[in-house]
Amino acid sequence: IFITDDPDASVEVPTLPAQRRWGVNRLQSFLGPLVQKGLRSVILFGVPLKCDKDERGTPADDPEGPVIQAIQKIRSLFPELYIAC
Repeated sequence: IFITDDPDASVEVPTLPAQRRWGVNRLQSFLGPLVQKGLRSVILFGVPLKCDKDERGTPADDPEGPVIQAIQKIRSLFPELYIAC
């Protein structure tokens, strides 16, 4: 799942057909039906658009960044779901 820092985003990725960037506020409606159908794991790819990137990847574990926010949200909504990032 591509996670962006716009919490309400649901934006098509032009270079990847049928793929979207999701904000944390959209994860429940996106993942809910999939979990009900048996989804057991997800992998998160952060797409932070509002940060200063550096050679160390500092924004990757920012508590206010999209991936950390998504992990917390997914864990609260679907505690049985395995999350990789």
